[in-house]
Amino acid sequence: MSGALDGVRILDLSWGIAGPLGVLLMAEQGADVIKVEPPGGDPFRAYSGYTVWNRSRRAVTVDLKSDAGLAAFTKLAATADVVVESFRPDVMDRLGVGYGSLSAANPRVIVCSIPGYPPGHRFSQRPGYDALVQAGSGLQYEQPGWRMGPIFLHMPVPSMAAAFLVPTGVVTALIARERTGRGQHVTTSLWHGSFLYTTQIWQHVEKANAAFHDLMGKTYPPGVHQSFIFECANNEWLHLSVMSGLAPLKSQDEILGVPAAPTQLEAMSMDADALAALQQRRREAFRAHNRDELVAELQANNYAVEPIITMEQALADPHPQLDANGMVATVEDPALGTTTQIGVPIHLLGTPGALKGPQPAVGQHNAEVWGELGYTFDEIASFTVSSEVTA
Repeated sequence: MSGALDGVRILDLSWGIAGPLGVLLMAEQGADVIKVEPPGGDPFRAYSGYTVWNRSRRAVTVDLKSDAGLAAFTKLAATADVVVESFRPDVMDRLGVGYGSLSAANPRVIVCSIPGYPPGHRFSQRPGYDALVQAGSGLQYEQPGWRMGPIFLHMPVPSMAAAFLVPTGVVTALIARERTGRGQHVTTSLWHGSFLYTTQIWQHVEKANAAFHDLMGKTYPPGVHQSFIFECANNEWLHLSVMSGLAPLKSQDEILGVPAAPTQLEAMSMDADALAALQQRRREAFRAHNRDELVAELQANNYAVEPIITMEQALADPHPQLDANGMVATVEDPALGTTTQIGVPIHLLGTPGALKGPQPAVGQHNAEVWGELGYTFDEIASFTVSSEVTA
């Protein structure tokens, strides 16, 4: 059965996280994706994430700085529905393959641009690295942490958010093309991505009181969410949620067997030392219980709780939901051998997506793709090797 995007050809000139990952979401819904790299390959290939983000596509090389390479890419772009790129604004135009040039030859083409900063932004010509976009968008300053002032976000929020904006923009433009008959230029950026997650804590944290920082601290000292991670027997752990939406049938202390436990109202009026002693007794009680048995009893009494497992455990012995949704896949990578990867995360029952193969080698499909356009072996060699090398 063909995928939902079967028949859509995408040329992927992007690098980093947002472009390759955003394109992957479309590749595994049926799109024919061709990764277009400079001779020698995308320098990000050394990054481990590329093993997954570049899968399910073909790969060609082309020297866009040579006349032959420019002509070959223009010919290939005439067969494409979508071109995705992540250069700084105006770079594609300077290379001669900007939206204006591509659209003149192929009015139905959609070009999706994902620079670090959008055109016209005061930083548009600066390097678009995720951490710098974090800094320049306010993200690092607005997240509470272990001290006052900005903190580094270990999750690449701008890139991961932009990865969802890429397929959203492309598919929206494809739908519009059905009505208008023409493609268009779709633009997003890592900077746009930094504002996508509307659940971020957009407050003046420097003016917040101590209770706010105690509640929301993500690192040290631990806030309320961190304090609900408990160690059980045999060095196993669980996370007991702050709330489940259901009235508990028994108190946690009853389930744990903590003697002389105070009521919730009494606990609220206890002094800090007495409350700390009570919390210590509770943690000792958790360590005395078998985790899985305790999780079952807590769930039976309307508590939201889950065992905390490692990613290796999740993938080696899949959680029933991961397994049921095909989210664990074995991929034979030509460089790494047998790998365990995350499967296709979007499920269409009528036109299911599918993983179509590992990350291709640099230029693996040069003969196949360029040959389809009528180029001979010698002609392909003339523009798939750097002009700086052959000069």
